This record gives sequence, structure tokens and C-alpha cells, in this order.
Amino acid sequence: MQAVAARAFNARPDLNIAIGDIISVEPSEQNPLENLSIGEIGVCYEAVKALQDSGVRRQDGQYFTPDDAARFMAEQSLTFPPGRWVDPCCGVGNLAWHLTEMQSNPEEFVKNQLVLNDKDKVALKTAVVLLGAQFLALSDQDGMREMMRSATADDFLDSGKTLEGDYVIVNPPYGRTEERGGFDTAKTKENFSYFMEKITKQFGGFISVTPASYVSAPKFKTLRQLIDRHNAGGDVYVFDNVPDTLFRGYKFGSSNTSKTNFVRAAITVTDPSRADWRITPIVRWKSKSRTIMFREVGNLLSKRMIGPDGSWAKIPPGFESVWEALMKEGVILQDLLVKGTTEYSLNVALTPRYYISATFRDLERRSKKVLYFANEEDRDRAAIVLNSSLPYIWWRALDGGVTLPLRVLLSTPIPSRVDASDEIIEWLRVDEEESLVTKLNAGIVNENVKRPQGLVDMLNQIAIPHAREFVDFFYSDDVLTDHS
Repeated sequence: MQAVAARAFNARPDLNIAIGDIISVEPSEQNPLENLSIGEIGVCYEAVKALQDSGVRRQDGQYFTPDDAARFMAEQSLTFPPGRWVDPCCGVGNLAWHLTEMQSNPEEFVKNQLVLNDKDKVALKTAVVLLGAQFLALSDQDGMREMMRSATADDFLDSGKTLEGDYVIVNPPYGRTEERGGFDTAKTKENFSYFMEKITKQFGGFISVTPASYVSAPKFKTLRQLIDRHNAGGDVYVFDNVPDTLFRGYKFGSSNTSKTNFVRAAITVTDPSRADWRITPIVRWKSKSRTIMFREVGNLLSKRMIGPDGSWAKIPPGFESVWEALMKEGVILQDLLVKGTTEYSLNVALTPRYYISATFRDLERRSKKVLYFANEEDRDRAAIVLNSSLPYIWWRALDGGVTLPLRVLLSTPIPSRVDASDEIIEWLRVDEEESLVTKLNAGIVNENVKRPQGLVDMLNQIAIPHAREFVDFFYSDDVLTDHS
């Protein structure tokens, strides 16, 4: 707090009395925060908290929002009707800072149209002082005091806690927690899910950044239904974690070897003036394209389509008719499978990154699914589909996480047009030896088969000829540069 006091006192000597009343500490002799952005101050605070108790930070999943991501979120507020905004877990004020900066009258907004809450009292006071020092009018001591009076240091999730406001901007904690009674989403045992439920029930609209898992995973079906029930429309931006990640920066408090925050994130915007839903595909971009990504990612929004399990499908613009056609196919992979073992089988690796394939040979690896079929014809039709780009596209639309969930794999459509010729099946068998790849993981060699692009292209022509123009998009690692 001494460093915060030094920054605020030096920047706004006209507010020193009110600042001193709030902070109640003497400023440090040096001013280490002087030239830092609010996001950089957030990094410093996170580091200090992790040093104090890394376990709590890791358990709660409390990690800061980078400046560019916070600015992007704040920009979405410009289409909202006028109203009072709440940040229910404000931290040191990253989101609130950029939200205030977007307003036509920041000094009025920060004083009368912004409500801050955080159960961390030090972070809350820091946010009030930094925001007031940046945006309040000259000598507005009463404005600083009013900001502190309206701020609360409570647990937003407490049943008796209600914050007065119209809209919410939030980066909630996303650590797992215990099942919390009184919530429709209690069985998710996820902090961010509880936050989103309470926000969507109590406020007229919100802008949130959360794990993207809620868009697809079955355990979040109730949350998706609640969001639909209480909001007529909105936008969902879904971000991958490679090559770049939304939460770039150092993840303090982590016990993992990697200290980067690799959460796949979704920014959800429920503008009360909207009457339709849009969603992006999972966006991949390189770090050099980060500025372009934030500027142009809105061009990737398309009508939200629903998957077979009720998930929100993440597809690019123009793909809607292809998706509808795939959803209408009468046969899925599950329909071709039998219980027990047979002589007709395929192996599928369950940890995809940039491709999915199926093999006739047995794969030596830990994570895989062996599929058994009643006859050769069913197996060979499945082999054509599973070695095309269709299962990868299906996975990216309905999940796209670290693993290939069985619910996604088994729901893969088997287009009626697919007919397996002897020549193609023989090509697949021969290629298994030529295209075998291995990866050492925890001392264990894991086999897979990466099919050559020419073979995949031919299979795509058989399985998904109507999707040819979109295939490269789903594999791209810099979509807004490669497909602008």
C-alpha cells in the first residue's frame, strides 16, 4: 500500500487528504509504480499475493486481465444503453480502469456510475485510489470519498449480497470449489459458474472473461440455459491458448513447470439491446498478430449454432449451412459401433492438437479409443470419415480442449455419401507405416499416424466436399492473418 500511496500522492496532490483517509499509510520514499499501466500494477499485486499465500491464489484461480484484453472488453460496453456498472471482483481495478476510460465523461462515471467490490480489502482500496487519482476532477476530495463509500469488501456470492447496478464487467475467479447450495449450477463446482449464474439472474447485461469450457462441456448445460433464459442475445468470443494466449504473462502462484496462464478463454457480452446470439470459432493467433486479432476478431462472429449435446458450436462465418447439413446426417459414429471386441476395429488417439486420424493397426500409446464394428463395410466407412478433416472440424466446433472427448468423437456424423473403395482402404493401410509418428511423454513413447495432406484432401472430397473452402481455417494457427 505504501507504493500505491506514493503513486497516488505524487500524481494527485490535490486529493491527498481523501487518499490518506482511505489508505492510512505513509507513502514509500520511492515511487515504483509511477510509470506502470494498470495491468502491470495488477501483475505486481498478483506477485505479492502469491508470495504471501500461493496456495490460495492457485485454489481460487485469481489471475489478472492483461491491458489489451481488458481494453477489448471495455470497448464492448459502448453499445450498451446508459446505466450503472458493477465490477464484483475488481482486484486492483484493471477492468474498471479501461471501462471508465471508454466513457464520454470519465470523472462523472467513476464517481457515480461505477460500483466496485472485492473481498480483498487491500485490492479494493487500491482500485478506488488508483481510479480516483486517474479520473476524478481537480480537488474532488468528496468524489474520492464517495467512491470508497459505494465500494464494498464482500463475497459477491453470498446469498444476502446484492450490488445495485444495471450491468456487470467481470473476470471472476475460476478455480474449482465445493458444491455451493442455492445455485442451479451447484454441481459444476466452479467459482466462475456461480458468478455467471448470479450475474445473469440479477443484472440486465454483462461482459465477462471466463474459461471457454462453459460453451461446450455438458456439466455447464444448466449455465448455458440460464444465460439463454435471461438474455435475448449477445456475442461470445472464444480464444485458444496456442500459439498465443489471451491471458499472456506470468502465472504467479502456480506449482506447474509452465508459469504461463494457458486457460482457453471466452469473452461473453450480453448487450440488452441485442435479440440474437453470435459466436466465433476458436481463434488461434500468433503473438505478432495480437493487435490485429483484437481489432478484427469481431469479423469472425457468426450465428450461434447448437451441437447435438446442446453445446454452442464454434464455427466460422459462412459455415452455417455446412453445419446444418452435418447435423441432419442420419448416422453418427456411435451408430456403427458394437459392444465387445470384433475383428473389425480402428484406433483413435484422444489427445489431438492439429489433427485427428484413425488406424487399422494397434497404436502403442496411453490415450486412445479402440472402436469395434460389426462388419468390414461399417469399419471402412468410418475409416474414411475419421481420416478426413471432418472429426477435427467437429472437435474444434464442439470442444477444442486438450483431449478428444468420447461424446464428441462418437457423435461425429458419417455422411451418407461416403463409400469406401478397396483402393482407398489399401492406401490408408500402407500409409500407416509410412506416416507413423512418435512422441515421448513422461518417458513413454506414444504412437500416432499423421496422414499426408494429399490423402486428407482426397478423403475430404469424399466426406465433406461442401466444406472444402473452410478446412484450412480450422487448422490455421493465425486465422485473422491467414484468412483476412
